[in-house]
Amino acid sequence: MVATLCLVLMGAMVHAREVTPQRTQKAIDRFVDDPLMRHGSLGVMVVDVKTGKPLGSRNTNLACITASTMKTVTSSAALELLGADYSFQTPVYLDGEIHGSVLKGNLVIVGKGDPTLGSVFFKDNLDIVDEIIATLSRQGINQIDGKVIVDNSLYYYPAFNGDWCADDLAWDFGMGVHALNYCDNRMRLIFDSHNGKVENAHFVPNVPGVEIVNRLRPGNADNVVVLLEYAHPSIVLTGTAADTTYYFDVANPTPDVLLVDSLTRTLAASGIKVGNNVLPQSPQRWQLLIHKSPVLTDIIASLLERSDNMFTEALLRAIAVHSGREPVDREGVAVVDSLFTARGLDVSGKFQYDGSGLARNNKAPVQFFVDLLTYMSNRRFGPKQLRLVDLMPRIGVNARIGSLLPETALSTHIAVKSGSMRDVQCYVGYYPAEDPKYAWAVLVNNWHGSRPDLKNMIDRLLINVFDPEH
Repeated sequence: MVATLCLVLMGAMVHAREVTPQRTQKAIDRFVDDPLMRHGSLGVMVVDVKTGKPLGSRNTNLACITASTMKTVTSSAALELLGADYSFQTPVYLDGEIHGSVLKGNLVIVGKGDPTLGSVFFKDNLDIVDEIIATLSRQGINQIDGKVIVDNSLYYYPAFNGDWCADDLAWDFGMGVHALNYCDNRMRLIFDSHNGKVENAHFVPNVPGVEIVNRLRPGNADNVVVLLEYAHPSIVLTGTAADTTYYFDVANPTPDVLLVDSLTRTLAASGIKVGNNVLPQSPQRWQLLIHKSPVLTDIIASLLERSDNMFTEALLRAIAVHSGREPVDREGVAVVDSLFTARGLDVSGKFQYDGSGLARNNKAPVQFFVDLLTYMSNRRFGPKQLRLVDLMPRIGVNARIGSLLPETALSTHIAVKSGSMRDVQCYVGYYPAEDPKYAWAVLVNNWHGSRPDLKNMIDRLLINVFDPEH
């Protein structure tokens, strides 16, 4: 009780502090003019969300690489266009005739772009495999003469964005988004390396048809490079490997195959036989069920906290489909641009090529981000009246920048979305998170020094702006 009261009082103290233009500009100038930034491309801006007036800024119109801060753009558009209670719906059909307890046909799952099927991040949501088995059992069906088939045709090949770097595609942050996604489109690659040879290589879970190709060169240095080949699905190992056991979380290029295999084996274990016979297409189709994902606000909160690229790309394609366009990123971006232009935002400085920010040619100025955050600051969605800020991570709760902010009174009161890649470190957010009065953005490309040092510099910047008593 005492701890809770102290937290409430601390929140009240934070709300009472005034952010002045003089102090804000001085802190920004000190940050931008630091010698570590002398070759950098960077922008910083803090605005009052009630008035829209800037309290301090530098390089407001310089378009910088955004990395994952772009996820706030896609998430905001999804809330506006799809609605807080939107859920992906995956229909499951029985194609053929039912004779007693036997389906003389196929079970067909139609992919609709749901990124959460089998996700480890939504364990409380009903699993589609369990749902199918339970529904078949209620229907009294204990045999399927045909096959389990996935209709994966809604989205075009390839599953990944054409502006992503090839060496990102194999990793668990570069997996594509398919019409049918399953188990987060990722798997663990495990293998032993000895004298340049790969032994005991396997995936967990096992994905039939995906090969492991060894192209490691002789040498004992720990420099393994992992590549993905989609057309002939395989994970390719190149570079050099030390004598050890490796564990890599990698992209699964065929999540539909994993679902078919998992469902078929689980059906058999549940006493429902699958004949896997090739049957002629049946004119009769019966809807068995429609699997529903968690609601959009839950999906956004999860993807923002974990910075999940695949989830965000799924939202961008859903935006395109919802608007009657082709299910590709460029169409989703066009819808996003039209939306925010209609809301009065200047998108001319935003160069967006995907939904997640993984593409290095994504760029935007801090002016765009603070304008977006200002517009979204009091937009409420769904019966719970949630705002974007309510879905964003908080420093000291489920996010951090450097090591300084968690030790101040600002901890837990700053909402933030980060973005990072090589030579890129960006943050956008609100303060106070409970009732935003200020929106801020810090985009840094190409600085000198270490990343931890830069993060502490950004911590110090925010402390100097928002915590005058520190």
